[in-house]
Amino acid sequence: MKKIVFATLPLKNDMKKRIYPVDGNALIEVNEPIYYAVNSALANTMKADDEIKVFLLETKGGENAGEENAKLFKEELDHFNQNIGAKISYETLSNAFDPSKTNFQFMFKALIKELEHGAEIYADVTFGPKPLAFLLFTVFQFAEKFFDCSIGNIVYSKVEFRKGEIIPGSEMIYDITPLYLMNSFTNMIETSSSDHAIKTIEALFEE
Repeated sequence: MKKIVFATLPLKNDMKKRIYPVDGNALIEVNEPIYYAVNSALANTMKADDEIKVFLLETKGGENAGEENAKLFKEELDHFNQNIGAKISYETLSNAFDPSKTNFQFMFKALIKELEHGAEIYADVTFGPKPLAFLLFTVFQFAEKFFDCSIGNIVYSKVEFRKGEIIPGSEMIYDITPLYLMNSFTNMIETSSSDHAIKTIEALFEE
């Protein structure tokens, strides 16, 4: 199966492996320390006949640690793939730390050109500028509508600090795929009544 992975890279050169439980989807959890949340998902979903295209989204800024952090990503995913044998390719897409309209238009056009028909899409939106996650959601909608793509997992990892020290037990991976799907579902609701639209959403959450 064709899979496309978009992973945002951190600007800082301070990546550390941590054990992350998964909130919302225990099926994508791994019992070993990791750097990137999406590699936890891929470790549980990759198959030998998969063709996986990984796009590492580097933001130029901060400590400009994209090259080193991309290396860590590749080493980690290749580790999980050792006993699976999927075909994986990597490409780093670099862009300035510039959340302007012009820049995001450029990025959107660049990313949709990398889509393939019928692919399953995965994403890690933990790092990078905050607007980048919104941009990726738009790319995914485009992929579903015009490339007949499906959504695998969209993940986000977090850890909390107090006085420079990690708060024990704060590490967590969140499968935010339902958040993306909720947006898609909202776009599908057809009614002229705001009350009916709210009741439709409430009914969805009660299931």
